[in-house]
Amino acid sequence: MNTIWHPEIETFHALALEQPKYMALAQLIEHAIDEKRLAFEQRLPAQRTLADQLNITHGTVTRAYVLLEQRGYVSAKLGAGTYVAKRSNVRSVPGLSDLASSVQPNMGQDAVMAAAMQSLSSNVAALSDVMTYKLNGLERHQRFYREWLKLKGFECAQHDIIFTQGAQQGIFACLSALCEPQDLVLHEALTYPGFFKACDSLHLQHHGIPMLDDGIDLQALESVCQSHTVKAIYITPNCQNPTNIQYSEETLSGLLALSRKYHFFILEDDVNYCLPEMWRLPLWQKAPDRVFYIASFSKYFSGGLRAGYVLAPLLWQQSVIGAIHAQCWSVSMMNFELLMRALQGKEYEYVQHKLADELRYRKQALQNVLVRFDLHARFAGLNVCLILPDALNMHYISAHLKGHRVLVRTLDVFSAKQAPTTLNGIRFTLGGPASRAEFDVAMTRLNEGLVQLTERADVVI
Repeated sequence: MNTIWHPEIETFHALALEQPKYMALAQLIEHAIDEKRLAFEQRLPAQRTLADQLNITHGTVTRAYVLLEQRGYVSAKLGAGTYVAKRSNVRSVPGLSDLASSVQPNMGQDAVMAAAMQSLSSNVAALSDVMTYKLNGLERHQRFYREWLKLKGFECAQHDIIFTQGAQQGIFACLSALCEPQDLVLHEALTYPGFFKACDSLHLQHHGIPMLDDGIDLQALESVCQSHTVKAIYITPNCQNPTNIQYSEETLSGLLALSRKYHFFILEDDVNYCLPEMWRLPLWQKAPDRVFYIASFSKYFSGGLRAGYVLAPLLWQQSVIGAIHAQCWSVSMMNFELLMRALQGKEYEYVQHKLADELRYRKQALQNVLVRFDLHARFAGLNVCLILPDALNMHYISAHLKGHRVLVRTLDVFSAKQAPTTLNGIRFTLGGPASRAEFDVAMTRLNEGLVQLTERADVVI
């Protein structure tokens, strides 16, 4: 198929103001493919022709085409030119639309990792380094990740980066270092279910504290502290899971004051994805002596990579490292080496921009569906929390939507077994569908399911 595509010159120059020209050209072509202005097996313009049209060098076009091939958008045919590759935009559409699993869509993470692996494979000395036991990372890993956090605004020059196999291990290790069996730890009334698993495994008592619109209920928290010895509290203040509440600065300051007054520590989980405009530096920054900061790359890049980290109070660093050492002799340095190489490339930043733009699109699309039925949810990052009208029981809605091939989570999944929630709601995730096309199918199915609800005489939305 011959090309009939012509580049948008003004758009290209606008993109080139923010990035190298070859990346701007790749983005221009990528958008044309995503928007179906360039079709499967359509031939891209000859490199010399495109270079002349955009007044750039032949080498710039070559680099753009190579980058697009790495991302899976095009394929080069020897002696015949470069063609739009067949992309599986809709995966498993006949099956279920997963709006339950909190994962990120694929925005090119696989290509970023492929480049990192290729880079490592060509460096025998670096490969040899990561194939040996090392309790808490190579020195170059410590230096790199400290500098990476510094660029994000962290002041952690005096701290070790405690590497973990994901944030779950970080939660377990912090609790293990801090607590003895039967100690009491507090948490938000609805919270990440993995926290309960860690408490049960360590034989800890746990108690939920209600949430207000600006964070945890400090009055209820102090009431518990007055009658019980509390060892720690687990919170997700930047993007609470599953309610999406973001703590106010006033609530965070009040929580820190109670921590000092009643001598408990704070486990601050910052794993949940926040859009860039919503993310804030952690409470740890203000009180590194009271706060254990737990984070990972699972919701921002790849859950399967199992790359997490902890910033602990200086006096507790070795205890947390020892707790991790008791669980695994050495955290995999291969993962952190590959991630380091990925973070050093411009493609990682590009993928992050794409992820944010895609989630903004998905947020608006889901909001458009819900408002048709006068349903109003709380949006933040990957997850969306919808409190339902009393007439719509969350378990009924979950089963009804599954009948329309849409999976969601009911809020009771996030409550302790001994204290089931009275909140009636569901949590959507925006990231389950791997592509925009799959997500659009999910929105169609969701809309159909809600339309059917409105047609029932005994249900009013």
